[in-house]
Amino acid sequence: MTIETVAAPTWTIEPEFAFTDAERTALEASLSTVTANPYRLYEAHRFQVGQLLAEGAVPERFIRHVETLTARDRAADPVVVMKNVPHDRDVPVFDFDQPVRSKYEVKKTFVAEGFLALFAQLAHTPAIGYVNVNDGDVFQDIYPQRRLQESQSQKALKQIHFHKDLANHFVRPDQVYMVGMRSNPVNEVYTSFVRNIDVIEAFTAQELELLRSNEFYTPFDDLSTMGGGRVTLGEADLHPVIGGRGPEDLRFFENRTVGVTEAAKAIVPKLAETLHRLKQRVFIEPGDFVITYNNHTIHAKEVLHVGDPEALQTRWIIKTVNVDDMTPHREHLVPGTDHLING
Repeated sequence: MTIETVAAPTWTIEPEFAFTDAERTALEASLSTVTANPYRLYEAHRFQVGQLLAEGAVPERFIRHVETLTARDRAADPVVVMKNVPHDRDVPVFDFDQPVRSKYEVKKTFVAEGFLALFAQLAHTPAIGYVNVNDGDVFQDIYPQRRLQESQSQKALKQIHFHKDLANHFVRPDQVYMVGMRSNPVNEVYTSFVRNIDVIEAFTAQELELLRSNEFYTPFDDLSTMGGGRVTLGEADLHPVIGGRGPEDLRFFENRTVGVTEAAKAIVPKLAETLHRLKQRVFIEPGDFVITYNNHTIHAKEVLHVGDPEALQTRWIIKTVNVDDMTPHREHLVPGTDHLING
């Protein structure tokens, strides 16, 4: 992983934990014993991963580090990077037209999925799936697809503008967990982050009053609406850019969020300029584990240079979206499930 700072920030992103090779190898071996397919038998997979934890298969040093995240100031430090985490090796390339279906057919090991499930249990942050996204899969892919390559979704081939995951969905995740699976450094593809609090600090009191008004509109995300979703979400609501779900909440999708009054329209370009001025870029390598606290930061995928177009087409990050507590979201669950959101 390389980190590039575009501006001189008050906040920096640095790796906070790294598995030793011995720790990673041992945990990969343990996770390889999980037999339940997480795409067909998610609850069984989650249970088997929990058994590994109960049996002491997880390095104590890692457990202690995860415990420190409970007291973390998410507003001040909304991104966590860990290195050398367990993940699958020698996974075949997926079909560009049907990468998800191809993954089901050719991916026979589930080490990265097991690590993500394990981390969710250690951090007490349950993973969720959405009926409209990959038919409810909990484990999703940042992996290009031909039909959606020009979209602003995790299946885009090139850039994805600044956003936070599912910002105007009725169930917004509190965390996004990502494991780097395949990337080629000849392609300069970065995941870029900005803290909400730094964005707020960049505006005057008068501008903040405008940004906290319901004078902005953002359409629903492409993956929920273009991915063959089974639930119609209707029309997105008017909303504030700052506030809504807390004083530091930032609800904005670059090049998609628009103002509905003249004053609101005029301030949107400054917001986009501020994000690019404050961003930090992270190059996610295989074995990198990145946490973004979704309500305290905003992120983008930036493609600065393509040296190998074929390798860009197979860049892969596997992810889950997670919540701190399922209780507020139970009314939105598909009946009979404890993790699947009906939308």
